[in-house]
Amino acid sequence: MYTLLSKLLLTGKLKFEQGKIVAFDEPFALVPMVSLKKITEDAMARGQQGIQDLYMEGWLYGLAVTKNLIKLFNLKKFEERYKIAMDIIGVIGFGDYQTLSFKRADHAKFRVIGNPFAKLYYPSKGLKICHYIRGMEAGGGTLVHEAIMNNIEFECASETGNDCIHANLALHRLAEVDKSLRESQLDLNYLMPKQAKILETYGYNPKEFGIDLNNIPKL
Repeated sequence: MYTLLSKLLLTGKLKFEQGKIVAFDEPFALVPMVSLKKITEDAMARGQQGIQDLYMEGWLYGLAVTKNLIKLFNLKKFEERYKIAMDIIGVIGFGDYQTLSFKRADHAKFRVIGNPFAKLYYPSKGLKICHYIRGMEAGGGTLVHEAIMNNIEFECASETGNDCIHANLALHRLAEVDKSLRESQLDLNYLMPKQAKILETYGYNPKEFGIDLNNIPKL
């Protein structure tokens, strides 16, 4: 992590200026976890749509940062994109990441070690809380895999006090997830039009990522 931070500082890809932080060609700000905690609780109080909106805000974050990383480091290979994305997400402050398994355009499953956000809620029973974070993972994963990715949280440190287990999953892999778990976290009919619009805004063709708004899969 420290090697990567040093490289970013030396190359000017991470800059601290008067009144401004610039990272990966994006303006950034330091935000305390207590603020994200309040944002998350407000979103959850609005029910399923609130959770989906919060997830999409994270998805935009992940996609925007990953797009700039790919450009800045000229990342052409899947493995290069995957490695830098995993390194960066560990730097941001949501825990360290250990890859459990991955396959291009299929899935990436990882353990989030020491997630300080989720541990704000420990001990809670049956509460999976990382909606913004798993959105970040999925948005970045979409560009890493060059295929639409969405994320399921299988275990949360808010429940266990240990680690979170998250997975970016392609559409065909989402169909394999327990229905009640999937539907508690993702509404593809709501999400995919928004994801298509974001991809278009950033200069991508949604169809090249496997998004067909006339045929959203019924999982």
